[in-house]
Amino acid sequence: MRARLAHLWAHHRILLMAFVIALSSLGYFGIKSLSATIYWMDPAHQDQPLAGWMTPRYVARSYKLPPDVLGEALFLVKGETPRRISLDALASENNLTLDDLQARIDAAAAAWRAEKEE
Repeated sequence: MRARLAHLWAHHRILLMAFVIALSSLGYFGIKSLSATIYWMDPAHQDQPLAGWMTPRYVARSYKLPPDVLGEALFLVKGETPRRISLDALASENNLTLDDLQARIDAAAAAWRAEKEE
């Protein structure tokens, strides 16, 4: 094995480095995908009650809502550059509480799910 690697290093150095980089990338993204899948399949992370630290993207994944449905519930302007903002900041910008946002998201999710089932 060692002799084979020495031969590859001596004669095909660039290809060996490219292979190692490709294999490392595959491992990194494979582990990242697997961990995300396990996280979001956990029932504890689905339809979570809102917390101030959450972002619209996190809520969209937790409630499995498309961006346009969630955007309306959170007063986000369609076509505007996405921004990383917490729900606390969104609530204060719109003079609402997290409970108000929770009610809007629950209503939007229920309506979207009912429409989807039809």
